[in-house]
Amino acid sequence: MNRTDVLIAIAEVARTGGASAPEDAIAQMAMIIDDLELSHSGAEHVMEMLLRIAACLWNLQQERMRM
Repeated sequence: MNRTDVLIAIAEVARTGGASAPEDAIAQMAMIIDDLELSHSGAEHVMEMLLRIAACLWNLQQERMRM
């Protein structure tokens, strides 16, 4: 899948109500990060990107809880 296809797929999942709640998304990201094989080339970069995405979700969840 190229980047455009991925963005279209993300928008479609969101549009049809298939998005995870932030807390579930954070747990899913943690599972993905936990399963990364850090000995593979580029895995640390992928882990850093996933952590940044998870942090974004964390912030969204915290904002949602303050409302």
